[in-house]
Amino acid sequence: MVLSLPSPMSALWKTFCLGAVVYALSVPALAPLRPEVIDTPMSRYYAAVNATVFEQRLTFDTITAPLRHSPDFVRQRFVAMIEK
Repeated sequence: MVLSLPSPMSALWKTFCLGAVVYALSVPALAPLRPEVIDTPMSRYYAAVNATVFEQRLTFDTITAPLRHSPDFVRQRFVAMIEK
């Protein structure tokens, strides 16, 4: 695999493939084959990916909830910072 990145899409594709390989290797069925030092981060990665995929609504709500519940002046200040 060549490591040069001729386009952003190839970088995205390579990142997606690497993430898919790490996810496939971090399944709980393979946990007895991994040393403890490697198993802990891989198990956390597997759980985080599953939580993100299966609980998309909750994840999105945790991002937007502070904005919805913030006072109007804080929300206006945030919008002003985004527009800059």
